[in-house]
Amino acid sequence: MKVLFYPLLVATAMVATACTNDLEDDIEVIDPSTKTAITFVGQDNSARITRAGFAKETQIAMHIRSTKDDSKIRETRTWVSAQKDAEQSSLSFSTIIAPSDENVRYWDDAYGRDAKLSVFAVAVPGRANVTNGTDNKTLIDHLAGNYAWNAGALSEEIEWTVSIDQSDADVIPYEDLTYSNNISADGKGGAKAYNYATSSYSTIEDGELLFRIKDTNFPDGPGKFDQGNLKFDHALSRITINLIKGTGYADGSFTFATGTNVKILGVPTSGKFNIETAGWTTTASAGITKMATTTLATGAAYSLVAQVLPGYVINDNSDVNVLEFIIDDNKYFITQDMMFSSLKGKEGITQSTSSTITMEKGRNYVFNITVGKSKIINVTATLEPWIKVTAADQTMDNSHITLSLFNNSNGTACENFDLYRLNDESAQIKTDMSDATNWGGNYTDKAKIEKKNGKWETKWFFENNKSFYHFRTVDKDRDIKGKDADDVDDYFEITSGDQEHHDYHWGAPFKSSTTSPIQYDKAKGYTDFLSAAIGATNSTINLTEVHMMSNINVVLRTTKTLNAVNLEVGTDQCEVTLTHFYANGQVKIGNGLVSTTGDLSASAAFTKPTAGIDVTDGTYKKTGAFTFAAVPQALIRTEGTEHYVGITIKTPDNNQYYVVQKLSEIKATATNNSKNQEANKEIDFWYPNHSYTYTFTLTKAGINDVTCTVSDWVYVTADNQNISLED
Repeated sequence: MKVLFYPLLVATAMVATACTNDLEDDIEVIDPSTKTAITFVGQDNSARITRAGFAKETQIAMHIRSTKDDSKIRETRTWVSAQKDAEQSSLSFSTIIAPSDENVRYWDDAYGRDAKLSVFAVAVPGRANVTNGTDNKTLIDHLAGNYAWNAGALSEEIEWTVSIDQSDADVIPYEDLTYSNNISADGKGGAKAYNYATSSYSTIEDGELLFRIKDTNFPDGPGKFDQGNLKFDHALSRITINLIKGTGYADGSFTFATGTNVKILGVPTSGKFNIETAGWTTTASAGITKMATTTLATGAAYSLVAQVLPGYVINDNSDVNVLEFIIDDNKYFITQDMMFSSLKGKEGITQSTSSTITMEKGRNYVFNITVGKSKIINVTATLEPWIKVTAADQTMDNSHITLSLFNNSNGTACENFDLYRLNDESAQIKTDMSDATNWGGNYTDKAKIEKKNGKWETKWFFENNKSFYHFRTVDKDRDIKGKDADDVDDYFEITSGDQEHHDYHWGAPFKSSTTSPIQYDKAKGYTDFLSAAIGATNSTINLTEVHMMSNINVVLRTTKTLNAVNLEVGTDQCEVTLTHFYANGQVKIGNGLVSTTGDLSASAAFTKPTAGIDVTDGTYKKTGAFTFAAVPQALIRTEGTEHYVGITIKTPDNNQYYVVQKLSEIKATATNNSKNQEANKEIDFWYPNHSYTYTFTLTKAGINDVTCTVSDWVYVTADNQNISLED
């Protein structure tokens, strides 16, 4: 046996090659104390993505356990340095601590020939000095150190954190934690035994490192200690995303939003790794805000990669979002369900059930995603009957809901509106989507509308095919109340007054048709005619706006006889006043139900017409009508001291008064498309979106004739438009 003297020991004490033993056949490396050093060769099993040997000098932290007769145990920690070698990795104890030999470990201190050695190691390939975690520990801090042999077990756990922003070029290689646990009782190929036939360490054995006798026919005698054959595997999972430009994107387009690429939501980013069992205990799932660029895949516009801790569970039929990215202002989500469908049955997946796939260490999950501008909804809108508005059909992509410019028939713009939506979460558990009718709740999601090329665009999208929304419109900048109270449905306030400034609008998708026109219910609003929650793939949206006030018009007439009254005296006109009514109310955003609020108002004046007196049918008529916008309400009440809504008319000649105390006794002589008010029936309720025209014939003896016509909206059904997530 040859002896390497101590001056050379520091540099060569643990040298062995990955493929052959360069030392002479019978050499055992010893120091002057005649101790036998524990030696290793290294094999980077991360060759799935790198070469078989470490391409650069690599620091390896080690945990060595020695047992004897399965009853005694000694453990220690240390570290070695794998030298750079393009073809193989030679492991040697580091010379950084020279001339001390405190990193060297000897068989003699580990029960010698009776020892059974297990070795657990960690490394970051190609990194000689690695720091990690919030406390910025090195590998030595995490696991190794100047530990003598200890009686009893030491911890095999190492804390590890991956960056949530992995776009820096150094993040992936600096955080690529690998481990070796193949030198153990259950390990595979971890021991290199000396082959006396070939005079080399070429026999691969499973299990622990042992002293093996040359002639196995004898119970004792000369022999050699095994070399450790460290094989390293990845401790992390990888996700690779290849984004392919699909239909709808012009040449030169397809750009990430500034400062972003693909986010990975909710995946684990830090935890503790047990290098003996190769198991993780996750402590945080912060997700990845930005991935690293990688070699561009064929046909891809972007190729990105990120490292995460294994253990993330991908569920079938789950609409939980995993990937998120914004391209050309279009926001996209990839759900667990989508990922499960694309991974199901793929080679290399071992941790799976019929409904789950668990991400495993050492796996690189590659997703090829073709991204196109997908249709989400088409919107048409009508507002009847005061101003007829028809919005042209618009095709939206999956980022924007675009509303056309609302132009009425006479050219007056009708574009002052706010658009809200409510995610009906109950839709996710419905078997029949027509039951997704959550009319209450808080409409906190207001569209940010921007006018582009004559159209209104929003930043809205359907996140996935399991998002179902109720859409509502109100007047521009209308104050929505109730948002901060979970038990109060959202509403906006309305108040009576002149028709020009008190014309409140509210809109929703309705399910009615020309054979079943919209009706208002005094107790439920428009509930019975509202469309159920709308999804991205199976619904059509016809958005209809209605007036939420009751328009009251009064036309005055008088005879040509001596019994006539003066409707005008000079510039003075008659005065028409509404009496004993509720001036204020609220409109629920969910179902359009109007309720009166506050106290009764004693009186309020109508707006006077500007035209003069005209002769019509043998009577004088005030051309034009006195007008007033009233909160919809009952004209007969059972509570309070004043039970009836009335009208008072004062003429300019001799201040004569004409009083109608009970408007509820007046019948409708004609109706125009109203499904709430029947002809020849008393008008005992003013409905929203109705225009009531009362005609009074005044004489000196009083009012001798009253008629009333009622106009309801003309419902227009927009053309059906299919909704699809694909072009």
